[in-house]
Amino acid sequence: MTEPAPESAVALVGMAGRFPGAADVEQLRRNLAAGISGLRELTDAELAAAGVDPATPGHVRVGGPVAGGVETFDAAAFGLSAREAETLEPHHRLMLECSWEALERAGYRPADPGVPVGLFAGCAFPDYLTRNLAGLAAEPDGKPLLSAGVERDSLTSLVSYKLGLRGPAITVQTYCSTSLVAVHLACQSLLTYECDLALAGGAALPLPQTGGHVHAEGDILSPDGRARALDAEANGTVMGSGAAVVALKRLEDALADGDVVHAVILGSAVNNDGRDRAGYPAPGVAGQAAVVDTALAVAGVKPETVGYVECHAVGTPLGDSIELAALNRVFGAGRAAPCVLSSVKPSIGHLDRASGVTSLIRATLNLRDGVLPGTSGFRTPNPALGDRFTVLPADAPWPADGVPRRAGVSSFGVGGTNAHVVLEEPPSRAPRHSSGPQVLTFSAGDPGALDEVTARLRAHLAAHPALDLGDVAFTLQVSRGHFALRRAVVVRDQADALAALADPGRWIDGETRRRDPRVRLTAGTGSDWAAAAAAAHRLLAGAEVPAPAATREGALSAVSAGLTRLGVRLDESASETVVVEGGFLAEELLATLARLWLAGCTVDWPALHRGEGRRVELPPYPFQRKRYWVDPAPRPVAHVPSWRLEPQPVTGLESRVRAAGPWLVFAGSPGGEALASRITLAGAEVTTVRPGPGFALLDTGDFVVGPGDLPELLRSLVVVPRTVVHGFALGGAPGEIEVAAELWPGMVTLTSGAVGVLGPDLTTPSHAGLTGPTARHVDVGPEAAIDQVLAAVLRVETPLAVRGDQSWRLHHEPWEPEVLRGAGSPDQAREGVVHRGRDLPDLGGQRGILLVQPDSAGRVLAAQARVARLAGRGQWTTVVATADPTPELLAAIAAADHLTEVVLSGVPLARPLPAGETAQPAASIRPRPALGTPFVEPEPGLEREVAARWAAALGYDEVGADDNFFELGGRSAGAVRIAAHWHLPATAVVELPTVRLLAARIAELGS
Repeated sequence: MTEPAPESAVALVGMAGRFPGAADVEQLRRNLAAGISGLRELTDAELAAAGVDPATPGHVRVGGPVAGGVETFDAAAFGLSAREAETLEPHHRLMLECSWEALERAGYRPADPGVPVGLFAGCAFPDYLTRNLAGLAAEPDGKPLLSAGVERDSLTSLVSYKLGLRGPAITVQTYCSTSLVAVHLACQSLLTYECDLALAGGAALPLPQTGGHVHAEGDILSPDGRARALDAEANGTVMGSGAAVVALKRLEDALADGDVVHAVILGSAVNNDGRDRAGYPAPGVAGQAAVVDTALAVAGVKPETVGYVECHAVGTPLGDSIELAALNRVFGAGRAAPCVLSSVKPSIGHLDRASGVTSLIRATLNLRDGVLPGTSGFRTPNPALGDRFTVLPADAPWPADGVPRRAGVSSFGVGGTNAHVVLEEPPSRAPRHSSGPQVLTFSAGDPGALDEVTARLRAHLAAHPALDLGDVAFTLQVSRGHFALRRAVVVRDQADALAALADPGRWIDGETRRRDPRVRLTAGTGSDWAAAAAAAHRLLAGAEVPAPAATREGALSAVSAGLTRLGVRLDESASETVVVEGGFLAEELLATLARLWLAGCTVDWPALHRGEGRRVELPPYPFQRKRYWVDPAPRPVAHVPSWRLEPQPVTGLESRVRAAGPWLVFAGSPGGEALASRITLAGAEVTTVRPGPGFALLDTGDFVVGPGDLPELLRSLVVVPRTVVHGFALGGAPGEIEVAAELWPGMVTLTSGAVGVLGPDLTTPSHAGLTGPTARHVDVGPEAAIDQVLAAVLRVETPLAVRGDQSWRLHHEPWEPEVLRGAGSPDQAREGVVHRGRDLPDLGGQRGILLVQPDSAGRVLAAQARVARLAGRGQWTTVVATADPTPELLAAIAAADHLTEVVLSGVPLARPLPAGETAQPAASIRPRPALGTPFVEPEPGLEREVAARWAAALGYDEVGADDNFFELGGRSAGAVRIAAHWHLPATAVVELPTVRLLAARIAELGS
């Protein structure tokens, strides 16, 4: 085999992660070196908070919760609203944070990094959805929140959106091998030039974090809470929680760009075991051996040159033995020394989808630091180990013998997808010492974070005195300046840097509120223009620029040419001035450059370093985390629906109606026509749609639709409606309401007599199924006051029912069946008739239990049962459930003959408000959030008009001309409404997402 060509090697340039007992990679390294385990015994309080009974047979009170928990998050850093943050799945949260940190640790901006960045990652099942957000889909705007922040499909695309990553965004799902497969795909993407920088990783954050596990005979979980990987006593694994991401780059580019290289990926491979294994979840020897062999072949190295393999070994006797058998097939006899095998699982548990990348990070640290790793708790070798391998009980030095240190990393997933990566130690990096002063620049989202960035940097410099200050300055300049709140410090050397970072008097602070302003250069006082000219030439000039004249004009010319070379826009007519004093030295010039950066000037920092800047690893941004968490609701056995009187306010109704426009009203009855007329009377724009034999556009601008015409209606609408009301059912024929619900997901459905609020008002049970297609539903009684109907339509929390001039709202009260003596006997359920099916029998005065599914047919049957109960045709109680209730629960329901309906746990409910809570008004005006975009004052006229409308829609006190609507937290529905206000296409704000761009288009169309 030949040595790999440089273009086929990939550099690992950044690492980030959160692990059990370790908040970052460096703490993980220290913990592993010190033998500190991330697995621990859980306390009684933790188990109680998790809702776990430690007396459960087989329960093991050991776990590996992720350091820092999952309930807190820095929403402001990522431009998320409080609602978006609290519903954001924990995997998405940590993937956002780890991707940001991996970029920063690699020395690249975490937002809009400047090069095409790909992201390849996957995560475990979203327990947060099923435990904490079970009713989210039924809430207003719940489905968009689920789609963007909870669905696993959105994991990488959300991160790419928030961080401005323009390479491939691929979500990977191969169970335990997910994150190492992601690494392989990232390498392939780099080598085919789909991207220039790639992030790869995974996350696994099961909930509850502190619940331990229950061991059952024959499963993979340890009965005693210990993972004995590669050991003869291996008897199961322990699951841990974590997330990790690595940053990768083509090696030749990383070296050319001065990147930190922690390790080199020589080759990787992925395959599947196919059918050659004991069963679907079982591993296969042949597949694992083949993937290792292929990765070595791709890397172009021989197995005997690999000194250490970081194994998948999770501590199960079968899995570990199969892995060892596979390695023995690949690593032949005749080695000078046995290959060291190790596994990180005994120290932090099996991190599932994050395990592969975590193993890669550990192997990288060992290669970089020259360590042959031990395996925590190892005592007796697994009999399958053989004499070609060894397992160390503790770390040992990895001596250099003239051959590059090499390691392998394996990760094998349930289902048979295997991955293996071959690593080599990083190329050596020559130390250097930059001369002259440097300017340290960084930014943050708020003053507290800015001070913490400063303190972290100072502590890091104190702990690493050998760092080159020029490299530190370059790394900060190209990677830490995207926030508007900025700080710069001019320092002479290492000692001065430590002093200056601790001295607020040396800090140059400011908040950038403009983007790339023009500045005017003027001469100040002073007489030593020769010194100023020399300093400007030495600091700012290009490599081949001749020295300027030692005069005032020469100094001004040198500064002007130097600033222009660095990208500063000079303009003699500009109002912003830069004063150059005679006697300026390099420190004063750097301070001037820093102030220009604070003012918003774009500085070409690599040019300042004449293309010789190198990146070094520096502390990442200190996220200002706050608690954003939806606590899981207590899970009662069942709920009982009931209607509560809740009149809707009609004060200010007309202004609210106008604000909700334009309207689209499907009116198929006098009631629907009255509603459309009332909306018109309020001054709102309304389009009315009436049923007919076929599609027609009337001279009035209204429409007639027949069967199958709704898509044509959607295409024909000139103005995108903000509020859609479907009232065909008021006339008896509901029309194609399911199709309408698909085309206008937020529409309000009107029915008449489809629900029973008072009892006899349930006059149209066949329409009860119409209450399901949309989350917003209003049932209108025959004498309903039109203003009360309109107020109910405007109410977010539904379903509602209007009877006369009053409104009623559906509630679901928790119900726990009483444990009565004898009531728990299944025989009691047999005293009544248990019915499934469409046709209700007439039971007279007999007890009946109707079992229905939570779907449209079930709602119709439930309504028919209520009508039958009122008519004396059976003492029916409807049970809404996704599965048959237990005999004991059925007996308890039969005993509660006063109930007309019971909804069992697991059925989504309409979102109830807590007792005593009323609908909240619109959010109060709040300050513009900290964005990566500096604030730019909108120009008078149309720009200010557009900015004012955005600010009102988003609830901010001001919006800048260059602010992005979606970075401000705007949603697609709001964008459509804003576009409709100026009669623009629905995609206008998406295509023109800033005030300035949108205003320019409006002006262009107006002219």
